[in-house]
Amino acid sequence: MKTYSAYSDEYLFSLSQNGDNAAFDVLYERFFSLLYVHALRKLQDSQEAKDLVQDTFTALYQKKETLGEIANFSGYLYVLLKNKILNFLEKKKVRSNYLESVDSYQAHSSIENYVFEKELRAQIEEGINLLPEKMRLVFEMSRFDHLTHKEIGEQLNISDKTVKRQIVNALKIIRSKINLLFF
Repeated sequence: MKTYSAYSDEYLFSLSQNGDNAAFDVLYERFFSLLYVHALRKLQDSQEAKDLVQDTFTALYQKKETLGEIANFSGYLYVLLKNKILNFLEKKKVRSNYLESVDSYQAHSSIENYVFEKELRAQIEEGINLLPEKMRLVFEMSRFDHLTHKEIGEQLNISDKTVKRQIVNALKIIRSKINLLFF
C-alpha cells in the first residue's frame, strides 16, 4: 500500500485524476477541517458549513477528469468553496426576500379582508334594519337563532310557506343594499 503523506497536494490530485481514489481520500482528509472552519466563520452554521464543504469535494471529484493540472491545489479549493458559499448566501438572500414579500402580501391581504368584512357586515346590518318589522323578526329567527321554518311558523302563528317567502324577500332586500364595489 502506498504512503501518501509525503506527496504534495498537486501530485495527489494528479494521481486522483488518473483513478487513484485513495489519493483523493487523502486530499479530503487534509482539507476538510480547514475548509470547514473557513466555511463556519462565513456562515455561522455548522450544518450548512459541513454541507458546503462536502458539496465542494463532490464537485471537485465529479469534474476531476476534465480539469487540467492545478498549480495551487489549496488555493483552487478555497476559491471553489468561496464560490459555493457566495452562491449559497445569494440563494438564501433571494429566498429570504421572497418570504418577506409573501409575509407582507399576507399581512396586507389580511388587513384588506378585515376591512372588506367589516364593510360588508355594516351593509348587511343596514339592509336588515330596513326590513319591515315582521320580516326582520322572521329573518333574525332564521339566521341568528337558527330556527327552522316550521319552528318560526309555530312561534309566530304563520305557515311554513309564509316564513319561507318572508326570508326570500328579506334576502332580496338585503342583497339590493349591499354594494360590492370590492370585486
